[in-house]
Amino acid sequence: MKQLNGKQLSYNNYNDIFSALLLSKSLPKNIGTVIIKHANPCGVSINKDKIQSYRLALACDPISAYGGIVSCNFKINKKLANEFNNIFLEVIIGNGIDNDALKILKKRKNLRVIDAKNIKLENIQNINSSFNSILIQSPDNNFFSSKNFRIVSKKKPSFTMLKNMIFAFNVCRSIKSNGIVLIKNDSTIGIGSGQPSRLDSCKIAINKMHQYQNIKNTDQIIAASDAFFPFVDGIETLVQAGITAVIQPSGSIRDKEIIKFANQTGTILVFSNTRHFKH
Repeated sequence: MKQLNGKQLSYNNYNDIFSALLLSKSLPKNIGTVIIKHANPCGVSINKDKIQSYRLALACDPISAYGGIVSCNFKINKKLANEFNNIFLEVIIGNGIDNDALKILKKRKNLRVIDAKNIKLENIQNINSSFNSILIQSPDNNFFSSKNFRIVSKKKPSFTMLKNMIFAFNVCRSIKSNGIVLIKNDSTIGIGSGQPSRLDSCKIAINKMHQYQNIKNTDQIIAASDAFFPFVDGIETLVQAGITAVIQPSGSIRDKEIIKFANQTGTILVFSNTRHFKH
């Protein structure tokens, strides 16, 4: 990483930056905006238009984004740099930054600006220490493909829908467990994170969606869960809120009940073979 402007990075800044890079670098090449607050995503978009991508990520939860970190999986240009000036941000990360964009960003002397174009997610380890002990774990950054998932409901997703479901699941594994992500098309519209109860995470994501989104058509709203639903109440709450497709890991003793509920309600249900708790 190369810091181009701003105050010295704090411990929390580094934690947020690492979380931002793990997610943004997992998105399609030269596409995607991630907004992080307290190591949790509060908005993600893979819209191909750079300005629109940032705006859609911000629209997911603009209040939480205040004082957060923006990580762009592409080179930041002048137009986008001007867009960043409309909100207080702690850190801005880009895969390269235009000279004209850097001049604009440097006008805010405390704004930390990071060039991460040389960062690669290969051969890295996560190391946590506590109680005079060290835990070492490889990061959860394997790229997903359709081979990692299986469709278990009678109603099948289109190719585009399945692609969007995998995008939602990818975002969800970057969220503190228990995590629920709601997306529509190419952007998040509600995120519930870090709750002891998965049902509570569902309710938070739904409330965020209603608070910040003006969704008149609930078709194509996808929910992703980082682990299986232990009871039907979680997926039931999502379906009652208008969600039409759910992607989650398998492994619950009540998987058959979840599948039965999905079929009864005409919900698309896709299972992953792996869980993705982030602690």
